[in-house]
Amino acid sequence: MRSYRLISSPDSIASAKVRLYLRWKNVPFRETVATRQVIKCEVTPRIKGVDVPIFITPTNETHQDSRAIIDFVEARERGDALVPERGELTFAARLMEAYCDDWLANAITQIVWSHDKTRAPLTLAKTLYPDQSPEQNERIARILVSRVGSRLARRGFEASMISDTREQVSIFLSCLDRHLERSDFLLGDRPCIADFGLAAALTTLRDSSADGATFVAERPHVFNWLAEVNGPGSPALGEYRRAYGLPATLIDLLRIASVHFIPHGLEACDAVADWADANPGKINLPKIVGHSRRGDAASELNPQSQFLMQRILDALAQADTPADKTALQETLEKVGCADLADYQPRRTVRHEHFRMRVNLTPNPAASTPNIAFHNIAEPLLQVRRESSETRDLERLVVS
Repeated sequence: MRSYRLISSPDSIASAKVRLYLRWKNVPFRETVATRQVIKCEVTPRIKGVDVPIFITPTNETHQDSRAIIDFVEARERGDALVPERGELTFAARLMEAYCDDWLANAITQIVWSHDKTRAPLTLAKTLYPDQSPEQNERIARILVSRVGSRLARRGFEASMISDTREQVSIFLSCLDRHLERSDFLLGDRPCIADFGLAAALTTLRDSSADGATFVAERPHVFNWLAEVNGPGSPALGEYRRAYGLPATLIDLLRIASVHFIPHGLEACDAVADWADANPGKINLPKIVGHSRRGDAASELNPQSQFLMQRILDALAQADTPADKTALQETLEKVGCADLADYQPRRTVRHEHFRMRVNLTPNPAASTPNIAFHNIAEPLLQVRRESSETRDLERLVVS
């Protein structure tokens, strides 16, 4: 019987996320490194573009995007689910996943590529072009540094802001270390999708430079948790938290995640709706639908951010029992986005045929334009502005 295939890149945080998930899910797969030849012969013909990870099923179906891959496997493979199903736990997992995919992965990439200007890009150059001479790979590495830096700048991670990025990641790691002192994983005695996205980013930080290794080693509980998540997985998984009410240390992490992602995700929802209104009858969204500010830098808005926001909103809708609804509302209030439970985007998007598409019909349950957005986003943006002005980043987690 043919197994699944994963086409990945050694420097891709999304690839590492899928790899960790498949290992814990106990799904057999073969992994192929995305050299230039593999990209030309297998990736581009399947998705009409260059992107990793690519997941190929035994029946030769192709899936792209780490979230879509995990959703596909969760729906079709037996075994313990690695996505929690209870109200505030589902919200916590989806919010942390969005934060890791949308903000933390970019922040880690900036730290790694700015601190070590030869190792990471040179490794990628050798992977892409294994037959090139050392001199040629060094030239390719310099080109990669420039391109990656430009791409990060467009996402709001300008080179001049590297010290701020490092400080924010450091604060997050310290909060994570406090949480993991009393919890084996983010949500209890078993990992969830957020553990895999977070571990993929921090493993890249740890393994890519001596500076990154020090960053992680200074937090012993994070260090031990990384070793556990990167292990072979366990056939006998533990349980997610059973008691209602999340611990204060997890609430601290969710506050950081909400400040960094929720305003950006809401702005992406508005930008997608504006684009759809201005382009009636078109469903294929462009990669960039607008621009905004992320902290002190200009940032592109893309449909992927709305896709992540919709997953959070879907998690909120899953709370169906009175106890679940009460616990979820309490969590939202503690995190600082209580009005999010009443928010609905004007348009919805879907990941289909390897691209983002918008639904032609406006969402009948949509919130009033602008009003709901500002009620949710403005308090979070104010917290972020104050922390940037004072450099007192502990205000993100300490009221």
